[in-house]
Amino acid sequence: MARKKPEFLPPQQDLRRKAVNFSKGFRLKLEPAELRRLETVVEKARDALSLDVSDKLKQLRAALEDVARGEQADRAMRAIRMLSLDIKGAGGMFNYPLLTEFAKSLNDFVKGIDQPSPLQLDIIAAQIDALYVVMGQRIEGEGGKLEQELLAALRQAIERHKSV
Repeated sequence: MARKKPEFLPPQQDLRRKAVNFSKGFRLKLEPAELRRLETVVEKARDALSLDVSDKLKQLRAALEDVARGEQADRAMRAIRMLSLDIKGAGGMFNYPLLTEFAKSLNDFVKGIDQPSPLQLDIIAAQIDALYVVMGQRIEGEGGKLEQELLAALRQAIERHKSV
């Protein structure tokens, strides 16, 4: 059986028209006015992100208080897991990788914990506080030395006290 030689097909122009819409969209090389327009859209989205994460942080704090009081701890711990995942996903979209790291750290810690000990509650609270600081100070990128040291300290606490 003879093998056929591969045949290369030229790209369809329809795809290019969809990617670069000259009548309504943007050119491949953006003009300054187009760039300003896109930056405005991104900034509005960033404000929406801040509001959304702020709301999720309030929910995290309320869920933590419920767990500490022993009120519907199972439901509250599920909420903490879900909210931390939501925040983790949102951080990377807008240059908040530190937010993503703290949210991941929180989520990794609370996995499998149904009724945290008082020490574990303190670690959860510290992680939520760190999320508040990142958003409150609008710490973009990886943060500075202090933020990295805090992240390392939280990771160490998680390793030591995950199964207390």
